[in-house]
Amino acid sequence: MDPIHGVLVTVGLFMLTFLNPGANLFIVVQTTLSSGRRAGLLCGCGVVLGNAIYSGLGLFGMIALMTRFESLFAVIKIAGGLYLMWYAWGVVRNRQAMAISGLQKPQGGSALGFFRRGLISDLSNPQTVLFFIGIFSVTLTPQTPLWAKLVTWAALIVVSFLWRLLLCQTFSREVVRRAYGRIHRVASGVIGCVVGAMAARLIWQGVRELR
Repeated sequence: MDPIHGVLVTVGLFMLTFLNPGANLFIVVQTTLSSGRRAGLLCGCGVVLGNAIYSGLGLFGMIALMTRFESLFAVIKIAGGLYLMWYAWGVVRNRQAMAISGLQKPQGGSALGFFRRGLISDLSNPQTVLFFIGIFSVTLTPQTPLWAKLVTWAALIVVSFLWRLLLCQTFSREVVRRAYGRIHRVASGVIGCVVGAMAARLIWQGVRELR
């Protein structure tokens, strides 16, 4: 496959994953709705860094790292799952407080805290690197030049950032926030339950792999 063609196909396949919502999407959206566009973007940047790390591992042939340190990645799954479980519980627990505030004023928090939230949510699933390896095995070959791999990596990072930016721009709009304000108790409960279910799955996978 021509290097440029390989880059375009890789990025295209990666963009298709945006249609399959995961914990990252729910966390970025929830952060934007509850704490504003800046907080959501910081959270999204944490996710982007996680994508950069795992895509880099897959792109530059680091599958041996997962094979050698399988137990470490299992522990990462458990720790990340516990964090997501804690976050999901916080979303559900704070529904009443958000109802009282009416979402008129974004909830506070530190920039580092929002960024860390996104980073942990992405790194909590080390199987992401296997997903990237699956894409690269189709679109790249051992003959693919280093410059093409670097361009692919940069393109994946840029596309990942633009997707999170779009999410934050969309869900920070006043009309969207007003609509969310009318259904936030139900929506927060759904988001909390979905993220919690994903967290439980990660914990179960990690525990099973440690056996």
